Amino acid sequence: MYPFRLKPIYDSTIWAGDELCRIRGVEPHSYGTSWEVSVHPHAQSVIQNGIYAGRQLKDVIAEAPQQVLGTSCTEQDLIRLAFLDARESLSVQVHPGEAYAELHEHDHGKTESWYILDARPGASLVAGCDLATKNELWQAIADGTILKHLRHVPVTRGDFICIPAGMLHALGAGILALEIGTNSNTTYRFYDYDRTDAKGNKRELHLQKSFDVVDLSLRSDASHHPYDHSGRQETLLDRPEFQVRLADVQGEWNLPADPTRYHVLSNMGADAEIRYSGETMKFACTESVFLPAACGEIVVAGNTRVLLSNVTK
Repeated sequence: MYPFRLKPIYDSTIWAGDELCRIRGVEPHSYGTSWEVSVHPHAQSVIQNGIYAGRQLKDVIAEAPQQVLGTSCTEQDLIRLAFLDARESLSVQVHPGEAYAELHEHDHGKTESWYILDARPGASLVAGCDLATKNELWQAIADGTILKHLRHVPVTRGDFICIPAGMLHALGAGILALEIGTNSNTTYRFYDYDRTDAKGNKRELHLQKSFDVVDLSLRSDASHHPYDHSGRQETLLDRPEFQVRLADVQGEWNLPADPTRYHVLSNMGADAEIRYSGETMKFACTESVFLPAACGEIVVAGNTRVLLSNVTK
């Protein structure tokens, strides 16, 4: 096995920016979302390199599950990575937990996290609200005062925040973020600023389901991890669903072989290289590479910041 380079899957959105396209040299087409690693039915990642080039990641997993996922993981344990490029704020939304999602959507629950790759001055996101009961929440919707109750968290480049299932949240305008989360595509839109699409239509809201799953006790704060070339290495998140670690590479950084689980390596700094089994592959800024469990030791060479994501089973 070897590191899998995956083809990004772009989705156009009403709130899209063009920063990710600018970084990648891609012509902008209102691409607000780019799915980077996914085996979800909505977006199936395709391998671009090596002997598996042109094949979907899910099919290679089905063919060699232990070599790809490791001895402690199943396909249900796969995480999903996607970029969110927001010129405007995303809708205020909430995700269901596992039991509700399975029952009502035939999907997994969704807990996610955001690493802030870039943010314009003064940017913020929503992470919770100051209301205590669902009756108060209904009233705020009814009287049009919901915006003043949302909890805004300022963010800058290098910040990280966890968005657990059940928490009201929204990525704010002027933010480019890498989303790392569970293998789900279920989102309940709670509030959308009364905006309309190009045809003058408002987007659908999912108020009843939002109220079913919202947990008003949930709030999150961003942690700060400035890219100061100090060689920092730290764990950003360690939850039952998945783990995210950060490493600032100065020269070379080694990831030992781990046959028990797969990893996803994301480049959040500058273009670099990945070395493995006597081979070298380019590792571009904003690229995420899937590392099968049977990949063996890899080395990142360059001066950059990487995120390492994996399940924690």
